[in-house]
Amino acid sequence: MVGYVMVIYDYDIPEYDIWHMMIDESYQKRGYGSAALDRVLDYIKSKPFGSSNRVTLTCNRENIRALNLYQSKGFTETGAADEDEIELFLMMQ
Repeated sequence: MVGYVMVIYDYDIPEYDIWHMMIDESYQKRGYGSAALDRVLDYIKSKPFGSSNRVTLTCNRENIRALNLYQSKGFTETGAADEDEIELFLMMQ
């Protein structure tokens, strides 16, 4: 397995949350993370669970490679943080 991504829909907010996006270290730097994120964002665009355009995720503030990937796809920091994790969001069209 190269990696996996989990997506949930939070009906209380409402928003889509990307949880546990992970690419095995031996497969990193090959574009799999970017491709996986593109696929999951396409899935979210289909609005499978609700009509929200907001997508959030958290990332370890020291994981510069992941932060750069998320920011390259349009995610920005919300300012919320919990210990070593920061929250980012994207408003989709």
